[in-house]
Amino acid sequence: MNQLGPMFFTKKFLQTGKSGARGFSLIEVLAAMAIFAIAVLGLAIGATTVVRNNQISYFTTIANNLAQDKLEDLKAKTVSSLPSCPSYTTTGCSDSPVSSGLTFTRSWQIVLNQPVTGVNRIDIKVDWTDYTTHTLTISSAVKQ
Repeated sequence: MNQLGPMFFTKKFLQTGKSGARGFSLIEVLAAMAIFAIAVLGLAIGATTVVRNNQISYFTTIANNLAQDKLEDLKAKTVSSLPSCPSYTTTGCSDSPVSSGLTFTRSWQIVLNQPVTGVNRIDIKVDWTDYTTHTLTISSAVKQ
């Protein structure tokens, strides 16, 4: 009966090694720290990716708003008052608005009688560079 008491359990099952010392060995501590470091590193990489993608989405939204604004401005004009912009590189067919500390290059072209006769196609292209170079293009057809 004496052997089955609480002292027997404590002495028999919680002792480690020959010396009876309790605790973790240096190898166990180092292994646990390595596993923890790898987990924290994975979380840090994941957080960085989320922040970067959030920033890209934010700038894409700004670029979309800039393109839509210019498209509405050009669509509001009469056909005779539209600027002559056969290509994106034509002088007077671009500007560089700044938003949230980033410069966006906005350019537009107006292609006459495309996609069919009597209809003009307006293309707005917005370029910007944050981590990489991005381009967003929207198009609309306008009756002459």
